[in-house]
Amino acid sequence: MRVLVTGGAGYIGTPLCVRLSQLGHEVVCWDPGFFGYHFGETPAGLRLVPKRVQALCAEDFQQLRPDWVLHLSGLSNDPMADFAPRMNWAENMRATEHVGALAEAAGAALVFASSASVYGFNPELLLDEDAPVSPIGFYSESKAAAERWLLARHSRCYVLRQATVMGRSPRMRFDLLTNGMTLTAWTRRQIQILYGGREARPQIHVEDLVDAYVAILNRDALAPGVYNVGATNDNVTELASVIRERMKSEHARDVELVVSDEPRKHRSYRLSWSKLAEASGWTPRRTVADAVDEICAGLGDASLSSSDPRTSNIRWMKLLAEAGVILARTGPVLAEDDEPSALE
Repeated sequence: MRVLVTGGAGYIGTPLCVRLSQLGHEVVCWDPGFFGYHFGETPAGLRLVPKRVQALCAEDFQQLRPDWVLHLSGLSNDPMADFAPRMNWAENMRATEHVGALAEAAGAALVFASSASVYGFNPELLLDEDAPVSPIGFYSESKAAAERWLLARHSRCYVLRQATVMGRSPRMRFDLLTNGMTLTAWTRRQIQILYGGREARPQIHVEDLVDAYVAILNRDALAPGVYNVGATNDNVTELASVIRERMKSEHARDVELVVSDEPRKHRSYRLSWSKLAEASGWTPRRTVADAVDEICAGLGDASLSSSDPRTSNIRWMKLLAEAGVILARTGPVLAEDDEPSALE
């Protein structure tokens, strides 16, 4: 199949593009590379287009002729959205309208990487896809709005309401819950738990999420619509306890849990993903312990860098914004024929 992946150089997109290429699909990764490209040697069958999704046009679809569009592009998480709310709306809502309209006109099926954060605060029930949506904050509001637009206007759209993602990726992120806790457990022997740790936060390993995308592409009879995707339903304290025990038993590190208990009503929810499992045959196979082990292995052998600013979306975005102001005043840092190898 021919697959167009927007945001294909991201934390989820990179292993997804690699997997699809390994399975023999013709894959186009459409991504401007704000966080770099982390494919190593580009896999056979993978084509990289270093452009923003706003540059996509009908002529591109005529040339690429994708059977599927996997729309992962957008700003990710609350700090990014709070820092730049207008950009968040442009990237998560308006860009989704643009990609969705092009995909529908071209007859391509579309999978939208949404977020389970659209459920807001509803921690008492196990939420299926019919549960009410009640987004809290700019990020989840933009995802909910994009969902509504696609479901109303695209005839073969699959909305994946993704749990918080964890685990190692070539384009690593340490600003995700399990990943960040594991990092501080390793480097500081401490995990800080905010707001009493009562918030329920479903998790899913990034490779299990890749499996879910592959399962959707492989199931022709799968009905379009909304699908939750997750693997665990721990609250934050339970999650921290799992990480602490794993650090002690497998990595010889005693870790302190530091709890603060400021009250807040933030997003908190528990997911049911049985609809996707029953319809596609997909099932999650990896655990929090798996994520902890692979991250610790990378930190231990220095194949993961905790100091790389690109592992924190908001930190890198602020650096890019500051650099943009400076470069607008000074012009480019490098001459046209310079090789920026140190930046790769």
